[in-house]
Amino acid sequence: MLSAVRVVFITLVVLVGSCCPPGANAQEPTPEPGAAAASLLPDATLIGADWVVDVTVSPDTLRPKSFALSPDVFREGAARVYVGPAGGRVLIVALLLTESRVAVRQSWEVASELLALVADDGATDAQRTERLATLPPPVGCVEAKRVEGVQNMTLQPFGATMCAIDPDRIYLVAAHGPWQNTTGIAASDAIVELVATATPATPAA
Repeated sequence: MLSAVRVVFITLVVLVGSCCPPGANAQEPTPEPGAAAASLLPDATLIGADWVVDVTVSPDTLRPKSFALSPDVFREGAARVYVGPAGGRVLIVALLLTESRVAVRQSWEVASELLALVADDGATDAQRTERLATLPPPVGCVEAKRVEGVQNMTLQPFGATMCAIDPDRIYLVAAHGPWQNTTGIAASDAIVELVATATPATPAA
């Protein structure tokens, strides 16, 4: 099975409960991003001169009611949101696989669930998605999966690319709005290529 690199723009959703169950006086701790996975996320300078890092979080916080990393599949993960000109936003998620055969088989499927949640934030075209599946993977990726469309409410174009990198890495890159005069998968593919070729083969411990 192949690991995947994906650069994805994702809208962060924070759900705060208005009350606690009887007897509960404290909220559950917020998951922290994995240090090794976070070391694979680039600084804002790689994204562009006018881009800044907004936040670095655990992928579990992106959609806390809909997505959670399985410890049987991923040993850790990290997600970083970048903000740029003209309302542009980029999300990059780095996922590191465990060494089990289960991880090799299931990692792509689990990461695809997160990619699908990105698509849920906008309107997509089924025929366009089918055509995207026939495209070769971006440079540096051994396998790729893509989705693009128009974000609901803001009507901003978005594109997301999931990229597997041997032997144990998946990137998911999502771009909402413009990036370097491009949008959609033209933007997310270009960003994932930057990340795939710029990050070290071995993450920092």
